[in-house]
Amino acid sequence: MNSVNWIIRILLIFFLSHFSFPADTITLDHFIQDNNGEVIVSGGNIFALGFFSPGSSTNRYIGIWYHQIPVKTVVWVANRDNPINDTSGILRIDGRGNLALFQGNQTLPVWSTNISIAGAGNSFAQILDSGNLVLLQNDTGKELLWQSFGHPTNTWLSHMKIGFNLRTGLNQSYTSWKSPDDPGVGNYTFRMNPGVSPQMVLYKGSVPVWRSGTWTGKIWSGIPEMAQTFIFNASFVNIDNEVSFSSDSKDASLISRYVTNETGVTQRILWNNASQSWIISYSAPIEQCDFYGHCGPNGYCNPYLVFLTSSHHQRPGDLQLCLQFCRYDESSLSNVAEERI
Repeated sequence: MNSVNWIIRILLIFFLSHFSFPADTITLDHFIQDNNGEVIVSGGNIFALGFFSPGSSTNRYIGIWYHQIPVKTVVWVANRDNPINDTSGILRIDGRGNLALFQGNQTLPVWSTNISIAGAGNSFAQILDSGNLVLLQNDTGKELLWQSFGHPTNTWLSHMKIGFNLRTGLNQSYTSWKSPDDPGVGNYTFRMNPGVSPQMVLYKGSVPVWRSGTWTGKIWSGIPEMAQTFIFNASFVNIDNEVSFSSDSKDASLISRYVTNETGVTQRILWNNASQSWIISYSAPIEQCDFYGHCGPNGYCNPYLVFLTSSHHQRPGDLQLCLQFCRYDESSLSNVAEERI
């Protein structure tokens, strides 16, 4: 081998070793650009991170989706309320060490992890097989600086939490998209309510729509389906600094997600390999009695009670229809009639 070829080989080895990077990371030297169609993929090829346009929209967003599922299913969006209107987006580690999204040559980011980091440039981002995007300190300790699991959008994955941490001030709630074409913050929010007996509540704006009931030690009282051969491990934490709930599948091969959608329904959705499609395993609210306060403060909702008949109700016939599914004690019956006429 002559000296020129030897030098070229040495330089090539140095170049590849110096600039090589794992396919699941974004570093100071490696960023992804929309106009190149670049993505990073988790180590086990489970999730991908990159640019996408939802539905019929042409706006561009940074999102996380299932890498091997043919139906593109986005589970997290970074810039959900700040889309980019062209393909000039770049996702990179900025000068402060944050993961940041830029449009074209602009100096201010469209979106950023926006945390204080000791040692500029001493960090990297990584997409994990759990679907969690993490920002880590680039040292031997690999300290966790930020994670997407702490800032969910509309999808709750295995090992994610719903709840709040009083010590860190973190409140993990799930907010619907505006529409299938717009992942911006929508009308519905699914969150943990504090109190002596915490429970999960679905809100439309500030109005409660559905609640899970209280934790019995094994299930949520308002979700009796959990007692019927429940295929998930459930964990409820209620201590001084934290109230949270999380679950994960007992079968590692099961692909599952819980979504708060724009129609005001929360759903547990499973991937069916045979049909190559998503199937809904649980939804709420569905029936009249599922809705929060359907019968008012003094009523009890019974889905098997078709019409309330009482000698007290000889008013217009539509009153009985209004009171469908509702049962009241005699003392509150006349008040209910007066309120609903």
